Amino acid sequence: MLKAYRYHRTTVTLLAVLVLLAFAAGIASAAVLRARIAQTAQLIPGVPDKAIPLPPERAAKIKLNKQAADLVLLRQQYVMRGNIPFIRSGQQEFELMSLEQMEYTPTPAQMTAAVKLLPRYQIYQKYIMAVDPGSLVLIPNVVDHRPNQTSVKDQNNRGTCVCFASLAGLEAKYGSTTLDLSEQYANYLYMTAEGHGCKSAGLQTTNSADYLKANGVCQESVCPYQNDKYNFPAYCNNGGAPAPAMRTSAVGHDPYRIKSFEKIWRDESLTTDIGNWINNPRYLMSILASGQDIVFGTHVAGWVSPYGGIIDVTLTPGGDPVGSVGGHAMLVVGYNRTEEYFIVKNSWGTSRGHAGYVYLSFDYVRTYSKYGYIITEVEPLMMTMIRPMLQAIPRTLPTD
Repeated sequence: MLKAYRYHRTTVTLLAVLVLLAFAAGIASAAVLRARIAQTAQLIPGVPDKAIPLPPERAAKIKLNKQAADLVLLRQQYVMRGNIPFIRSGQQEFELMSLEQMEYTPTPAQMTAAVKLLPRYQIYQKYIMAVDPGSLVLIPNVVDHRPNQTSVKDQNNRGTCVCFASLAGLEAKYGSTTLDLSEQYANYLYMTAEGHGCKSAGLQTTNSADYLKANGVCQESVCPYQNDKYNFPAYCNNGGAPAPAMRTSAVGHDPYRIKSFEKIWRDESLTTDIGNWINNPRYLMSILASGQDIVFGTHVAGWVSPYGGIIDVTLTPGGDPVGSVGGHAMLVVGYNRTEEYFIVKNSWGTSRGHAGYVYLSFDYVRTYSKYGYIITEVEPLMMTMIRPMLQAIPRTLPTD
């Protein structure tokens, strides 16, 4: 009986040791797995995402109280097709700008020019430069230009977000809520200027300001949008009239044009909200409070369909902001200072976000905003009609 007791006690001890060893091994395995996930936290398998560099002081503030990203869920949101990133939403996919298309480093001259504050924003200078707490009273708590906007559109599966964002800004600047400009024609202008075929898409957001100053665009009825990225017959014929005839018509009806603009760049060294930069929410709020909208290029990181609530920074298992898989262009039309988000007009239809708008947190803009511009003045329609047409852009149709 004593032997049986000793045998039982030894067996229990061995089992306990084995359980402890298994538990320790499980902890170690989990730690190794977490480390591997942190090292390979790619949203699209096999495609590295871009880590956004932030100064340590800025990063420490932004990472406070942020949620961990659900990487399994995020990986379901994105897919690569022919080296181009797409974001999924329900049964639809939207093409993003590639990371290569997003890349641009402003020249020293551009950065120097950006420091100069336009006269209309001088009233907000102390707020923008964070030198006077009393200047807060000049900035409304909420600015919302949505009632002044044209309807939200849907770019479908084409990478034409810059066309939609820039023309949304142009439509609003002409002061009409019913004006409907042709994104199809804008894409033709942009791709021709970029040296690409008319069925191509995607460009640096700020380039569109230069192209819309050099050339006007027509209304949607003259050059209808082609919804299907993979199957539209020609540049501007909607499956009907031959493309050259429709193109000639569009060239003769393109009076909508930018007269002047101001580009906004990102200051990568920014540690606090100060200065005339796209990653300073104070500056963007001042622009919006003055009545202007902002054509806005940003990295897409951590977005989960259907984009309700406030899109905020989320963190990888390593504790850093989730990397970008591509870029997107939209129009910033308002903000809520109390709840710290910007109101942004998107081009993915009205069934997503807040009736087609998304709310980006101030921290998201501090982290992921890339560049943008303000349309300061548009050409009067009568004067535009008599100008020489399309001097800077060839009239020949690019090869598909």
